[in-house]
Amino acid sequence: MLDKPVDAASVPTAEQAPRTFGRMLSGRLLHLLDPSPLDLDLNDLLIGISRVNRWCGQTVGEIGFNVAHHSCLVEQILSEMVWPGAPWEVRRWALSHDLAEAVYGDVVTPVKAVLGERYRELEGRLERALCLVLGIGSAVPAEWRKSVKRADRIAAVTEAVRLAGWTEREARKLVGLGYRGKLWQGPLDPWPEQEARAQWIARFRAVGGKI
Repeated sequence: MLDKPVDAASVPTAEQAPRTFGRMLSGRLLHLLDPSPLDLDLNDLLIGISRVNRWCGQTVGEIGFNVAHHSCLVEQILSEMVWPGAPWEVRRWALSHDLAEAVYGDVVTPVKAVLGERYRELEGRLERALCLVLGIGSAVPAEWRKSVKRADRIAAVTEAVRLAGWTEREARKLVGLGYRGKLWQGPLDPWPEQEARAQWIARFRAVGGKI
């Protein structure tokens, strides 16, 4: 998600580009360039991430590894490996940290580098709206972001090795940016989208979330 300040003027607002909206299955109209918390529905976003595959869809097996499954994995790694006893609100954020990908897709790192600050601004706008929906406030606390990012990195390196055909050496260096710690050793068989949604909802409710 958003890691550093960007030039907000680089991306137009809904008022400047009023026809840039998506119609959600709930019937809501979500402005893609300037999302409002009033237009966000967690069920809409969950459906989206359960249908977006990571790794450009290039993973082993007959079922793609979707972002909803990845989000559950990140929450589990956070609570078991990174921050045992993490507060429920942090675990809810771990489950929610990639919900923007329901709107903008899972853009792989090399492409994000090309898109640059405008893409970061888009993600940041949706993140700010999502924070308000989740009751976090206007921004994710730095400690939460750092811990979830570490769990996300462990998940990504593990996925690269076990699902996407990377060697452990190159995954640690390029995906994990030099990560040398333990990888996830638990189950990683990709879930179909319906199971991924059910698992996400169960975990979200287990840590006090309402959906």
